[in-house]
Amino acid sequence: MISTACSFLSGKPLLVSDEYIFKLNKATATSKYWICAHTACSAKIHTNTNNQLTKMTGEHSHVPEKETIVVREFREKIKQQAIEETTPIPHIYHEECAKAMLSTAAIAVLPSECEISKQLLSLYLYISSNVLLILR
Repeated sequence: MISTACSFLSGKPLLVSDEYIFKLNKATATSKYWICAHTACSAKIHTNTNNQLTKMTGEHSHVPEKETIVVREFREKIKQQAIEETTPIPHIYHEECAKAMLSTAAIAVLPSECEISKQLLSLYLYISSNVLLILR
């Protein structure tokens, strides 16, 4: 079982393991406790602080979320580029769409350019307002 830690648009830590998404429930000095991000699912995993799997309990009550993961990673790439570059968000969106080799199922759930632009604009405004507060 491969575990990959990441965070997405909300900035909250998530863990992807075998095409399932887990959200951090609790952390101690030596362990992290993750619960499945799917609300009705009882699957849980424990990892060490390096996100290496130590224990898994429960079974998933849903199919793997491969397309959701692909779309979240796509959004995260756009978010990082929008933060680091001055390139307009629509241009970044179209560049990433051209680079990505998305399945038909992933394309079906991919947010539109307009949806991503709105989300990133609010993120940009939030970051800008915090920078202005620091500079004062």
